[in-house]
Amino acid sequence: MRRMLLAMFRRSQIAAVFLVSLQVFAQTDRSRPVAELDLKLLGVKVPESGAVSATALELLFLSDNHLVLLEESGRLRNARLTLYEIGSGRLRPMKTIDPGEAVLPITPDGLQAEKVLNWIDPEHFAYWTYKGKAIRWLCDTDLDCKQDGQGPQPEAVPPARICNPTDFLGFIDTQRAVCLAVPEGAKWSAEVLDITGRPLYEVEQGLLPWDARMVNSGQGERFGLEWKSNALLQLLNPLACFDDCPPAGRERFVVFNSSDGRVLQSFEWDPRPYNLYVLPGLSPSGKTAAFVRKDRLEIYSLDGVR
Repeated sequence: MRRMLLAMFRRSQIAAVFLVSLQVFAQTDRSRPVAELDLKLLGVKVPESGAVSATALELLFLSDNHLVLLEESGRLRNARLTLYEIGSGRLRPMKTIDPGEAVLPITPDGLQAEKVLNWIDPEHFAYWTYKGKAIRWLCDTDLDCKQDGQGPQPEAVPPARICNPTDFLGFIDTQRAVCLAVPEGAKWSAEVLDITGRPLYEVEQGLLPWDARMVNSGQGERFGLEWKSNALLQLLNPLACFDDCPPAGRERFVVFNSSDGRVLQSFEWDPRPYNLYVLPGLSPSGKTAAFVRKDRLEIYSLDGVR
């Protein structure tokens, strides 16, 4: 009887380990990139003294399978615009052009002052040049681009009508916007409101920093939030911000369901030592995500996430 009970106990242990292994494997498999691009091939290097990278990047999905990457590097800010096809574990470059006078407006902390690439529809996108004045160029999927004469357009709804402009993160679509929650006494980190400012639901992710950024999908089904913070070891160092604070040791990107704010997928990584602060991207359907982890551009499928 004792041997039988011991055998049953061991079997239950094995079964438990097997089930946990299956769960871990499923989670690990789901978190693996379906394709990636080594950015060192584009000239990305580790900056000196932990500074912001000398290479500026912005990415834009045209569809679940096609992505545009705008890169500028060096003191002369040489620019390249490349269309990639996603598949077979890698990003295949299809065509590259020189945007000419395109200048990514990068601030000293590595963040872009303006967004350059804009999704129009699956067959078209636009990019902006900021040399002298803002000019919009309309491009097709063959990277044939023409100046369309459209100047900067104000937001469809003034942010002040929805929330304080300093708390405004962006629009999900023409009817919904995302704003940072007021820190005092708030149990959530962000709110989704309609165009009249009426709250629809809250997003709980802990207290978000003031420089958190929003990523939307072209069709409005999903949206993401990205933010950076210091690692625990950085916070324990009393001299960490004696002169200038060191580059963040943690970066997070969380994808939400736009209808109710439910978390669909969460990613976390250490951006050091390359310190490429690139805004992540979502495809128009929201089923594909991309972000830069250290020196690699990684693509993830969210097709099975519900």
